[in-house]
Amino acid sequence: MGRSNVRLKFARTPRLAGNYARALLSRRAQLLPDGSTIPRLEGEIAEVRIDPRHLARYRAICSFASDGQLPITYPHVLATPAQVALMTHPEFPVRLMGLIHINNEITWRRPLDDQASYGLRCWVEGHRDTDRGQEFDLHIDLLDGDEVAWSGCSTLLARHVATGEQAARNARAALRAPKPKPGQPVVEVPFVANHGITRSYGRVSGDVNPIHLADFTAKWFGFDRAVAHGMWSMARSLAALGPELTRAPCRVPVEFKLPLFLPAAVRLDHWNNDGQWPFVLRDASSKRPHLAGQVERY
Repeated sequence: MGRSNVRLKFARTPRLAGNYARALLSRRAQLLPDGSTIPRLEGEIAEVRIDPRHLARYRAICSFASDGQLPITYPHVLATPAQVALMTHPEFPVRLMGLIHINNEITWRRPLDDQASYGLRCWVEGHRDTDRGQEFDLHIDLLDGDEVAWSGCSTLLARHVATGEQAARNARAALRAPKPKPGQPVVEVPFVANHGITRSYGRVSGDVNPIHLADFTAKWFGFDRAVAHGMWSMARSLAALGPELTRAPCRVPVEFKLPLFLPAAVRLDHWNNDGQWPFVLRDASSKRPHLAGQVERY
């Protein structure tokens, strides 16, 4: 008989500190045992209030303008405490620390007032076995009244050691990214990522995974240096695109490519492709891609 489903209900946003302490001390397995999977775990926050000071810090770190609307990526930060509560629940069988964020998708249905209150729900269930390890999806809905105004899905990876052939395939896939057509105008936006920005983002987002915080803690999980948060890279890229692209309803799928090791100088390339806007964040010197995505109107 499988494990029962779990549903956590919170009147207000739960605190992160205790759950992260449990995650750091956890002795859970890095991978799911054969024949097992992740049961359905749901979290629900009845009321999420926007803290103007917290939002101002987030905007400053990610370079979003203050325009009376929530930045398109901000609901992900609002959901982090509930998501961590799910992933540190006894029924979640995989170790939280060291998981890799490989994909993210946002569906933005309408502008969100930055002084309003919202409801929030998130859930996770099941997994997929892949060459790189085990993948699972974390879903978020931000509710404006009874309607879903924003939704997101984050795909996380629990890595296993790849064979030489698998590693080569993974490396080739990581280098693939959209390209503009010959002669198509491309806008280039340079910016930098460093340890200070990443630590500030960790504090404001609540994501204190050790791979992001310092070089020596990143090495515990197999990285040579600290790695920028994928959601900071995504948020900073969308801010660089400008509010006119994301103010209207849109869908934004993003694939995180090669790790963005710190410090780094990067360049965002974006262009108009028949009413859709592909973008690629690249290393400024090597041109290797760190993330690739697209703004799609609907």
